[in-house]
Amino acid sequence: MPADILNETISIMSVKRHSTAQPEPRDGRSLPHTLRDDLERMILEDGLQPGDRLPSENELIARHKVGRTTVREAFRLLEQEGLVQSQQGLGRFVRTRPTVQRPLTRLEGVTDMLASRGFQVTNAVLSVTLDEPTPAERDALRLPASRTVIRLERLRRHENDAVVYSIDVFERAIFEQPISEIDWTGSLFKLFEQAGHRVSAATATVSAVHLDPSLTERLEMPSNIAWLLLTQEHTDDEGRPILLSRDYHRGTDFSFQVQRQRKD
Repeated sequence: MPADILNETISIMSVKRHSTAQPEPRDGRSLPHTLRDDLERMILEDGLQPGDRLPSENELIARHKVGRTTVREAFRLLEQEGLVQSQQGLGRFVRTRPTVQRPLTRLEGVTDMLASRGFQVTNAVLSVTLDEPTPAERDALRLPASRTVIRLERLRRHENDAVVYSIDVFERAIFEQPISEIDWTGSLFKLFEQAGHRVSAATATVSAVHLDPSLTERLEMPSNIAWLLLTQEHTDDEGRPILLSRDYHRGTDFSFQVQRQRKD
């Protein structure tokens, strides 16, 4: 598949799973920046749309126990980013929905990630097949020659827009029951855990790509936008590779964050 690779390709090990229901730690953040993050999260989780009115200054002062200067500075930050607009005498309104920002150091399943950020997701299973692994897949999963894999293809839609297209590959022997009897529409991480295989870490690579025209036509997706491809090799608590995944995130709705430190 042709790909336009980002100037930087990031490989990073996630060493710990975190609950997606709680805000990210923001140690050292100023009050205005902290409130700005809370307001952005509220827009996503409450499903606010462009034109929806945001809480007033007085409401935010009472709710967050901060001063008026902090509230106004938080709104100013959002206005600078184009997420909020102010109308004299009427208040502040959502201008555009923020993109979903995923810290690369946090390992979470796509289903849980979308739900925690307020997306009303329809999860469609496009195909689930029993297959021979490719040489690269067999090597990555450390499979003996006789082992087969399950290849799972899924599409997540939000308000009829395709937002994440996924392909997952894992050893057939992980699940005892027939693959036709398994509900593949939910969290794959939870299915693995129920089968006694907890996904605890992953090595990830991010790249910018355009989907193949035949794929966008088959899935009725726009062909003129870039997607962020997150390629991951997941391991269990013992460090054994158990899952390979390729998640294509719609570029207009997602961004990825990573903290970088200078070392002289």
